[in-house]
Amino acid sequence: MTDEHRRLRDQVHEFAREEIAPRVARMERAGTHAERDLAALMGTLGWIGVLVPREYGGMGAGHVAKTILIEHTAYVSGAAGAILQASLIPALALQYLGTPEQQDEWLPQIADGLWSTIAVTEPEHGSDVLGMTSSARRNQDGSWVLNGHKTFIGNSDIAGLHLVIARTGEVGSTERASAVEPDRSRGRRSLSAFLVEADRRGVCVEPQPFTGLHGFSAGDLRLREVHVPAANLLGGEEGTGLVAAYGASVVCGRLNLAALALGLHQRLRDETVAFVTKRPRKGGYLSDKPVVRRRLAEIESALMNSELAIYHSSALLDSGVPCDPALINAKLTAKRAAALAAQEAADLFGGYAVRADYPFARLDRDIRHVAAPAGPDDVQLLRLGEEAAGVPREIQWSLLFTGDPKTAREVALSA
Repeated sequence: MTDEHRRLRDQVHEFAREEIAPRVARMERAGTHAERDLAALMGTLGWIGVLVPREYGGMGAGHVAKTILIEHTAYVSGAAGAILQASLIPALALQYLGTPEQQDEWLPQIADGLWSTIAVTEPEHGSDVLGMTSSARRNQDGSWVLNGHKTFIGNSDIAGLHLVIARTGEVGSTERASAVEPDRSRGRRSLSAFLVEADRRGVCVEPQPFTGLHGFSAGDLRLREVHVPAANLLGGEEGTGLVAAYGASVVCGRLNLAALALGLHQRLRDETVAFVTKRPRKGGYLSDKPVVRRRLAEIESALMNSELAIYHSSALLDSGVPCDPALINAKLTAKRAAALAAQEAADLFGGYAVRADYPFARLDRDIRHVAAPAGPDDVQLLRLGEEAAGVPREIQWSLLFTGDPKTAREVALSA
């Protein structure tokens, strides 16, 4: 960490103590909802512009700084960390794939606190991006009409801008049969990305109930005959959809979720240690027992491995080093580590693990929400297995989304 990183960490700690912590109990009581006040406060700090270049008014601080922000907000509230991380993904896609005009219009607004979403997942297709049915048809004047149904859209309720992935080409049987490694002659060009303002007619957000991350919205987005101008087609041409969805997810989404899991894991470790060191047991404390210390060691070791994987990957990205496997492993390691810690902690908390007035229940629920976004464990293992087996990759997303944005646009629009 640099001195700037340490100053940023201190700023997050102060904000978390003064603004996030006092809201946590109320957020939990409210259940599923969109925490607008907290989002507005984080927006005014410019944190959602952490990766946005300074010439657009952003922080331009890099991925290590981004990890610090997510980790230390999530330590106090998983929902706060989730709110912050979700809107960094579409911002990165716009930064690397947008036209200069689109970047000039939207990146300063994002740096100034405009929340956005990336709308990819559909109810019937999940992570099968090439199977999506949301569509966009072109009018004679060059404008577009979008129709579709997206689900699990992070920050759906607070966003002023949606980056919507929709089909502009035909669905081919070769695409459906080879979603893991799609036919490049058809798959990539069949999807495009559109910048859709939240207040456009036909855009409807439907909140959905969740068991955890109370304060974070991840509802459904319905598009019914939504008209957008030609200028809102990301990159100015058809075909950016798949690269926007995959690239931003691999480079930003997986690492973001890993940082979220890390913050929750650290809080779980600290709460568990505090519990067992104060819990009387036969003339001493629960923490005096060797079996308890062994469980604490499991939690600590998993935390250390997670932290190393995440910050190593973040530093590689900031150095412009291709590191797709490291990013995939960071998400896999962090999720598994947090889940392991939750299981060990549950046994140590005993009956108190299900008490609503103890922090374990909230942390356990929030950790479970890290599993599916950006791909569950099976997806990460599949990719790492392909890497180990030497399966050639046409694109290193980490190189594409840390290099020259012009190159990213060229790759996205190539056949």
